[in-house]
Amino acid sequence: MTETTTARSSSAGQGFPDAIGFGFAELLVLLNLRRGPATEASAKALRLEGELDDASLLSAGASSLVARGAATVGADRELSVEGPVAAVTHALTGAEKLVQINLLTPGSVDNVLSVESPEYRILLQPRAYLSWFAMAQRPDTTPAEANFFIVRKHLEDNPDGGATIRLLDSSDGKQLLVKRSEKGWTVGYGHLDAPSEPIQEFPGLTDNQVLDHIRSIRQD
Repeated sequence: MTETTTARSSSAGQGFPDAIGFGFAELLVLLNLRRGPATEASAKALRLEGELDDASLLSAGASSLVARGAATVGADRELSVEGPVAAVTHALTGAEKLVQINLLTPGSVDNVLSVESPEYRILLQPRAYLSWFAMAQRPDTTPAEANFFIVRKHLEDNPDGGATIRLLDSSDGKQLLVKRSEKGWTVGYGHLDAPSEPIQEFPGLTDNQVLDHIRSIRQD
């Protein structure tokens, strides 16, 4: 089966949803529409690299996409996606930067994946039953600002919580830790390969100073 994508929807001008849900088998199909290094990196970030070539899952994912109108099958049995689904596909298969944001509370960990390609920037958030929600990043903000917005909203709702930000596939293994303090923001740096090492903290930071640290960890 030949699989193709088209970037624009034939229903241009119609409103698009704020978020689109995908099952993990559906994401496997989107990742396979254009294989390459970016696809492999996105699959690893989504923890799907071991299933990329699973024929039964790909068949199930394709059937699901077609059944709910998220993909169509052409006369030559090629699979085609368009509109927002095509944008998600292009972001995943053309990603130049993948940033993981962990949102921490005393009893839980949630995470958001920032996927950034030359044409599209999306956010992916896992939900129940191995499903993911995909959302477009706001075009009037930089990726670092979008990352900071997520962290800030989380800590407004969970003032006793924290957040970590790290650039996936970075060679230095560093991650940025962010939390609220009485005098502003506190950030620190930790190493994934040395979690027991003490974290040097920088307290009393302004929004702009936190943004500078986020840009640094993202290697912008």
